[in-house]
Amino acid sequence: MKAVKYLPTFLFVGFIFTMMVLWLVLPKDSYSPQEKRTLAAFPECNTETLTDGTFQKSLDTWLSDHMPARSFFVGLNADYDLLSGRNGAKGIYLGQDNYLFPKPVQDGETLLKNAGYIQEFADDLDNIPVYMTVVPSSGAVNSDKLPAVHETYRDAEWITAFREKLGKNVRFVDVQQDFAKAAAKRQLYYKTDHHWTSYGAFECYRLLGAAMGYTPLAERDFDKEKVKGFYGTSYAKAALWFLPPDTVELWSNHQQPDDAVTVAIHDGQDNKTGSSYFFREQLKNDDKYPVFLDGNHSLVRITNTAAEGGTLIVIKDSYAHTLVPFLSQHYRNIVMVDLRYYKKEVSALVEQEKADAVLLLYSLDNLAADTNLSYLF
Repeated sequence: MKAVKYLPTFLFVGFIFTMMVLWLVLPKDSYSPQEKRTLAAFPECNTETLTDGTFQKSLDTWLSDHMPARSFFVGLNADYDLLSGRNGAKGIYLGQDNYLFPKPVQDGETLLKNAGYIQEFADDLDNIPVYMTVVPSSGAVNSDKLPAVHETYRDAEWITAFREKLGKNVRFVDVQQDFAKAAAKRQLYYKTDHHWTSYGAFECYRLLGAAMGYTPLAERDFDKEKVKGFYGTSYAKAALWFLPPDTVELWSNHQQPDDAVTVAIHDGQDNKTGSSYFFREQLKNDDKYPVFLDGNHSLVRITNTAAEGGTLIVIKDSYAHTLVPFLSQHYRNIVMVDLRYYKKEVSALVEQEKADAVLLLYSLDNLAADTNLSYLF
């Protein structure tokens, strides 16, 4: 009976001892594929880091990152949060039909500041049309799939306020209502990721056609290659490991010649080229979304010799990576610029490229947080 009395203590001490042994003998990974992040390296130990406290803080992070069975315990904690009524504790809601939704934008200060930058940029361009689209969040478009308790998605309010501040020289294309209708029939956003699907990008491409003056191709003009097993960034943040993966679709115009496309990527002194919109080596990685145009880069130049249009400058976030291959069916040259990495005046680039048009494409979430729009001019 006395042994039973002390059983919880024995179990606890045994657990601590076992974890210590495992921590000592198990190899230390440098990357977590489920969390999609690099794990902490052992901190530098010197007089400075010891006296200012950074060594102790970094050591705690290192110990936490390399705890045995870390993914299991991270997932267990996420499951507990969900079951105890704290859906969204990690900034991601679990909704119906296995949808994961990042929490909504709550502060519009940066958003409206960016509208001012875009207005000034458009006003300074001489007779070059400037188009703008803001991609609404998955939570706003798929509102019927949100959990019962959630923060309010104010996308319509924020996008309206942003649009009103742009001025007359920006031709704004509002996709909100069309997206809401289309989402009732087809999946426009990944369930485990914040990005839109290829079909979501196709819907935007179709809606942009009337404003930008091209006739969109029909869905039947594209072959679709399906790649299973995609877990996105929302999945990594939520840590709800029981959810099923998404499927990535690669849409290819079956009438386009195989040798028509060239993709040139420029990141400072680092350059690479490809002969397809799809960089298939990325499909081997945990994050498969960079299969589209190789992910985020400073400047990407896409040439399609089969297209009849001129030159389009696309100022964007990562949502554009699935849209640009559709736009490339109509523009011979597209120069894609990411202001997070491109730190030169875009107005000078527009002049240098003799651009026929400019498109700004951002998701609402990114536009409300991006502080790089001042590089437009």
